[in-house]
Amino acid sequence: MVGPTGAGKSTLSGLVLRLMDPDTGEIVLDGVDLRQIRRGGIPEVATLVAQTPFLFDDTVEGNVTLGRDVTDEQVRRALDVAQASGFVDRLPDGAQTHVGERGASLSGGQRQRIALARAVVRDPALLVLDDATSAVDPAVETAILDGLRERSEGITVLVVAYRMSTIGMADHVIYLEHGRVLDRGTHEELMGRCAGYQRLVTAYAREAAERAAVAATEEPVAPDRQEVQR
Repeated sequence: MVGPTGAGKSTLSGLVLRLMDPDTGEIVLDGVDLRQIRRGGIPEVATLVAQTPFLFDDTVEGNVTLGRDVTDEQVRRALDVAQASGFVDRLPDGAQTHVGERGASLSGGQRQRIALARAVVRDPALLVLDDATSAVDPAVETAILDGLRERSEGITVLVVAYRMSTIGMADHVIYLEHGRVLDRGTHEELMGRCAGYQRLVTAYAREAAERAAVAATEEPVAPDRQEVQR
């Protein structure tokens, strides 16, 4: 899903997960209207990873499993898909390391990857990523999406995306403006026929390139002489 701020991307994500019901029409998962699924049944088949995930004051493993009966191998595989195994292995106690309240000992990107592993270990039929990789490096994000694609047989992955590299990997793109789906198709199709989509995506890419250029040319600031003397 692609669209400017306020276009309705998060609202549509909420509808898909039945956090709310549509006023008209229906939301269908594998041919079944979500309103026909028994109460509490949605979390068994669908899961959301938000931009700002919540981690408990528990171990890495505890935050991934949330008490579910899963094997160490399943936890490891989920961490691998989320590109989290590398930094987890470097923690003092590996996956048994306590991360602190709200994951305070981890960076934003690390918290996002732990939350993604938590979702992957559930093997959902529907995985919704609402800007869930915004704090990770683009190369890491690409590796995560590649990993999801490799193991996504039977899984629908719905991504709220901004980066060109992410959008280009999608099988189908939905473009929204002002709460409406204006167009849908492949990235190449929308770039060729949808002016709003083209403007937005190229603006995202241009902004990212400008930030990278500024970061590359910035010189480190010399420390204050008094601070050096201290």
